[in-house]
Amino acid sequence: MQRSRDPMFAKAFLRASAVAVAALAAASCAGMNANKAPNTSIIVPQDPAVLTQSALRNTLLPATAGAKPASSLPSDPVLRFYQARNFLPAWDGTAEADAMAGDVRAVLARAHEQGLSDEDYKMSQPDSRRAPGKEAAEYDLAITRAVLRYAREVRTGRVRPDDVYDDIILPVAAFDPAKELNQALANHAVAKLLDGLPPAHPQYRQLVAALAQYRKIADAGGWPALPGQSEIKLEGNDPRLSALVKRLGFEDSILAAIANPSAAQLHEAVKRFQARNGLEEDGRVGGETLAALGIPASFRVAQIAANMERWRWMPAAFEHRYIAVNVPDQSLDFVRDGSAILHSRVIVGRKSSPTPITRSTIVAIVANPPWNIPGDIAARDLLPHLRKSPNYLATKHMVVTDGPPGDPYGRTIKWANIMPADFPYAIRQLPGPDTALGALMLDSPNDFDVYLHDTPNKKRFASDEREISNGCVRVQQILPLASLAMTDDSGKGVGKLNQVIKTRQTQRLVLEDPLPVYFLYWTAVTAADGTVGFRTDRYGRDATLIAALTKAPRKLPAETMRPMPRMDAEPMDPDELSP
Repeated sequence: MQRSRDPMFAKAFLRASAVAVAALAAASCAGMNANKAPNTSIIVPQDPAVLTQSALRNTLLPATAGAKPASSLPSDPVLRFYQARNFLPAWDGTAEADAMAGDVRAVLARAHEQGLSDEDYKMSQPDSRRAPGKEAAEYDLAITRAVLRYAREVRTGRVRPDDVYDDIILPVAAFDPAKELNQALANHAVAKLLDGLPPAHPQYRQLVAALAQYRKIADAGGWPALPGQSEIKLEGNDPRLSALVKRLGFEDSILAAIANPSAAQLHEAVKRFQARNGLEEDGRVGGETLAALGIPASFRVAQIAANMERWRWMPAAFEHRYIAVNVPDQSLDFVRDGSAILHSRVIVGRKSSPTPITRSTIVAIVANPPWNIPGDIAARDLLPHLRKSPNYLATKHMVVTDGPPGDPYGRTIKWANIMPADFPYAIRQLPGPDTALGALMLDSPNDFDVYLHDTPNKKRFASDEREISNGCVRVQQILPLASLAMTDDSGKGVGKLNQVIKTRQTQRLVLEDPLPVYFLYWTAVTAADGTVGFRTDRYGRDATLIAALTKAPRKLPAETMRPMPRMDAEPMDPDELSP
């Protein structure tokens, strides 16, 4: 065989020869000392953190060919957390790391205080004898996974809003728990991070306290039941009076402090209960008041937790000025610097056309607005009248914008032949004193086409049942609200608005400072003194969310739902036709 003349081969051959010679020399020297065993290995001590670092990297980035586990996806916060720290352990190896791990465990053990489940973040007890490497890596990963999940769920919500409701669009909160946790570790501020994760809104913090209060009541067996459906007379010998006093005392410290309350004192306690819960304050214990008193404390716990979850969907902070509509309360507030400057009754959507949960921005005020009636509303609410009277549109100041030439009121259209599912015409209600939108509309473009507006039928605001619209919100105090939107003063813009309204011409007044408006759903509301009241779950949103949070069947106490208005079962009265 001819020897290769490749110079690289020659260099390799010389290196191999040198290594062999050195090995023989070492063996010869070792053989000179018969009393000493040959040294066949060198033990190099390894840093425990390095062993755990390597185990973390191998766990999160396995070298198996073709394998790409879910934990290795870039979107995985656990992987991003360790990549940012070069896979160094976070909770092991030093006294400070152990102390921070203890802070984490303490907070996760109280997750129930935030309406969450402790079991979701439960970890095995720490073992001080855990070995560096794989065992320590598993311990580190367990804490990281739990704290990152808790951070995300307590800050932005346990469930995705659009996984629960079809009619919800809210701004998505920008929050990176992996980044925040790494920064907290670097700044030795893990405890501070954990404390600041829940929403800072005062209403949320008050619900935290209320949750603890109602959970304590429920865990102790709840409050006494009030059997029967007949009214409890406060002056008389009704056998339920004693139970009523006890029941009210659970939520009324004033009554609870009175040993033997008189009928007058009990009457005032009932009125306080009604005021807290948005009921008619007549001091009588029957109907809706009796039903509300009968809702179990355990359901109130779940209801508070559901409202806390919806609060977690809110922005970390609201704007300097904004409008908030609380649909279950059928009310609206104009808020400036955290204080309600104006409060108004509103009319909200029927159960068949609920007002959504969303945020939009009012960009203009439209005076004397026309209304382009959606096809489904026209088919449902107008077509039955048109089939009876071809002159119906003319009497209601409406026109067909795409009807037969020369026939704006559709008198020649064969309405009896029109099928509701295929309603072919576009109908517009012209501006005027009887227009469904009233004199003013606050234009806030949104995907649901829901707006705040006036109404010609203001008598409806006197009713306690105001679920009659097709989703839009009619505002009782529309003039001062529009003035606030324009000038930040409830009276300063009223004169100009009235002048424009009197022209009977549609005019669009663009706002110099666009105004956010939130359509929200709070069934557990807090007062300034920290007391909590409850509102009817008008659309069953609590039941849906509670089921999603607890993986339980969607079941709601019948007492929490009011019967649907008759208007849902028949065409609307023309005077009630509205967005």
